[in-house]
Amino acid sequence: MASSSLYITTSQLTVSGEQPREFTCSVFHAETNDTITKTVSTECVKNFSDPSVKLFYSSCNPSGDTHTTIHLLCRISGYTPGKIKVTWLVDGHESKELYAQSGPEIQEGNLTSTYSEVNITQGQWVSEKTYTCRVNYYGFNFDNHARRCTAESEPRGVSAYLSPPTPLELYVNKSPKITCLVVDLASTNNLTLTWSRGNGKPVHEDPLIIKKQFNGTFTVTSTLPVDVIDWVEGETYYCKVSHGDLPTDIQRSISKDDGKRVAPKVYVFSPDRKEMENEEELTLTCLIQKFFPKDISVRWLHNKKLMRADQHTTTQPHRADNTHTFFAYSRLAVPGANWKTDDEFTCQVIHEALPKTRTLEKSVVINSGK
Repeated sequence: MASSSLYITTSQLTVSGEQPREFTCSVFHAETNDTITKTVSTECVKNFSDPSVKLFYSSCNPSGDTHTTIHLLCRISGYTPGKIKVTWLVDGHESKELYAQSGPEIQEGNLTSTYSEVNITQGQWVSEKTYTCRVNYYGFNFDNHARRCTAESEPRGVSAYLSPPTPLELYVNKSPKITCLVVDLASTNNLTLTWSRGNGKPVHEDPLIIKKQFNGTFTVTSTLPVDVIDWVEGETYYCKVSHGDLPTDIQRSISKDDGKRVAPKVYVFSPDRKEMENEEELTLTCLIQKFFPKDISVRWLHNKKLMRADQHTTTQPHRADNTHTFFAYSRLAVPGANWKTDDEFTCQVIHEALPKTRTLEKSVVINSGK
């Protein structure tokens, strides 16, 4: 009750981006039989840039071998850095049969880009199902669809992206490479891609890899082998793209992130007893947290033997709240029939802040006594 002997009441509505952007509050007062409505639009409340979602696929041949692999690539670009979630749908429903791989987030000025990709068979592709890449960003959904060979090409600008060598390449395989990816080229005629480095020393890049996309555009990938010591000591590398369709050249640069190095903390969690007793597929989770920089590689071992990369999935690093460090998860799914007493599963993490070999391993042993 207000001081004037009149009453005050409030009603609050929490909404997500999936709901309508215009809302009406209707108030009915029984004593006076009056109804008052007020409408508000949420269109101008957001202060971030929406992502652009483009879906590419690798083949348009419906008469090919049904076991041929079709590659679906969802490119997400032009968004303000923030939490995004990518979901793949089949005929409008989330699919548990599609195993997505996510690319690194690449910052271009104030905006960010990334990608998600899945593989399907030619048989699935010709079944007339619609595949959707859904990006959820600050509660808003952004979709793009592909269905067999029906998608039409649309004009788009040329973009270039650089990605750093992974810790696995740097500290285990000892063969680090920087990748320069150029997308949305109308043709590769008169294309020149040039690498250079800050200290002016010569570079020796690998041959270009050119792929034609479903909409007639081309994607060009170039890799540059680099020296481990040069990268660790902060050398800067440049990729310059020249093409007749570009008003000016595109140049991108990359070097190791600045900042205090922090080694990751690693924890491995076994499935609980109920899951082990009832589930056909059992899940191990590896939590990697409080590390900087964000570049990290994760592998799994079963009884000291390296497991295939397609047997586990690792999230992209996310920044921890109110700190400059990052965290990530790795998930290993193992068929229940493959569990044996005293089996050992190991999460192996590779990060530059770790001492000596740059690797850290945490294991769990599964048996009925633990």
